[in-house]
Amino acid sequence: MDETSAGPGAVRLVHDDDRDRYEAFEGDEAVGVLYYGDETPDTGTSAVRDLRSTVVAPERSGRGIGSALVRFALDDARERGYRVRATCWFARGILSRPEHADLRADPADDEGSRA
Repeated sequence: MDETSAGPGAVRLVHDDDRDRYEAFEGDEAVGVLYYGDETPDTGTSAVRDLRSTVVAPERSGRGIGSALVRFALDDARERGYRVRATCWFARGILSRPEHADLRADPADDEGSRA
């Protein structure tokens, strides 16, 4: 499991590779999760990590936990050499930013992600 902290007094971010998800904790309480799935193309290109669903506890909404989870997942994918697709609307919004262009599995998805 990979782990980082989002800052002083903030959530602890954990990559649970065995369960295909990233988690955000405040103390021992899980307050957010980002589910993903990996695909290995037959073409010999980089594996693709599909960010499928971002969920944050309703009482923690609006505090940046979801954004922190997605950024953590994108940094992890970059380190591992993965390309990224986001079927999750929330993650897609962050992935469509110019600073993540190098990660996108299909750069043509940029236009459709702004709907």
